[in-house]
Amino acid sequence: MAPSRILHGNVMLDRLLSESSRTPGDRAAGMAARLESLDVFRGLVIVTMTLVNYLAGVRHLPAWLYHVPPDQEGYTVVDLVFPGFLFIVGVAIPLALHRRRARGDSMLQMGGHILARSAALLFLGVIMVNQGMFSAEATGMSRSVWFLLAMLCVIVLWNAYPRAATLVQKQLYLGLRLAAGIGLGVLLLLFRGKTAAGEIVWLQHSWWGILGLIGWAYLVSCAAFLIFRGQSLALLGVLGLMIALYTGGRHGALDWLGPVQNFVNVGAVFGTTAANVMMGILVGSTFVGPDAAGGHRARLRFFLLFAVGLYVAGTLFRPLHGINKNAATEAYALVSGAWCVLGFLVVYLLMDVLNIRRWATGLRLVGQNALLAFILPGVVSNLCGVLGIQKILWPFASGWLGALNAVGLTGFIVFLTWIATRTGVRLKL
Repeated sequence: MAPSRILHGNVMLDRLLSESSRTPGDRAAGMAARLESLDVFRGLVIVTMTLVNYLAGVRHLPAWLYHVPPDQEGYTVVDLVFPGFLFIVGVAIPLALHRRRARGDSMLQMGGHILARSAALLFLGVIMVNQGMFSAEATGMSRSVWFLLAMLCVIVLWNAYPRAATLVQKQLYLGLRLAAGIGLGVLLLLFRGKTAAGEIVWLQHSWWGILGLIGWAYLVSCAAFLIFRGQSLALLGVLGLMIALYTGGRHGALDWLGPVQNFVNVGAVFGTTAANVMMGILVGSTFVGPDAAGGHRARLRFFLLFAVGLYVAGTLFRPLHGINKNAATEAYALVSGAWCVLGFLVVYLLMDVLNIRRWATGLRLVGQNALLAFILPGVVSNLCGVLGIQKILWPFASGWLGALNAVGLTGFIVFLTWIATRTGVRLKL
């Protein structure tokens, strides 16, 4: 499987997502076994994101352990975490759609799933970004209580309950979901926030939050994948258009959109943010369909060439608007994408090529329950707030002792994720 075949093969979606001579169940199982790296890389990103978020509250650490300030150009390893999450979302898209097609889902059914998942991510994103403006006085309860109850409702509502269940169990699961849905609805009706000007308001979408940005990028990238039927050359062209969309927006080409830009920054969200997802799609497309027949060597060769190409492109774009995470510049998307591809290459080489897997057991588990791992830090923090013991989380908040404190909290989140997964709590949108 040469890179040219990956990039230039005219592969229709029906072929890309077609069944092989094996049964759909056999093929799905084989794919899962082959792509241990998918869950491991996702777990690595989630664990790193958790650690980075905790480190943000620790004072007096080296600059490379923090995000580059919004008004400065450049990046640290911390600034690569969010693009890594976007990238791995993209890697999973061709595989997920393949499995759905293999079990008989129609194009309409796949589209409905994509819309529902995107809407859920946008919804959760808006909820989480409103924590800062929450008004306990206007809402009638403390912020810790409201968000703890909201996240518990989310966990119950979107938990992946066992399919092999008795009728009584299914009725119980349905009852739990209905109760969680009603509870979340009541909490949303009660929510009140306070603006900087002192105005009492309901939920605001000042920005979409990490989950919301993922939701938008996932939606537009999946749409492109389906529209162009998985053709790698066409998807590479879409990647280029996404980069161009951002550049055009910076130079006034999107001004005609007016209020739409206030609702969602088209150039940054549908452009460079979605571009990181599209990079993942191009990588993930090498694991399904006819292009997967080339084997490990050809796939690794493509990953390396793709990473080099992205890095060179990012370097060329850097003089235009620099590398800036907050501005989601072209160079930032391209350079971070290059590092993501290289990171995935290493994990794929270890896990799926060399079969060196023992080191990644914990990361794989976190990657299989990524959404729960993402919201658990908030659950823990708000629970401690309700109990009045928040200080117990941070006996040290400065220097290297503070960094060790952050590492310990991250390990605790991994442990909780392991416990939850073993007991059947696994979030799936």
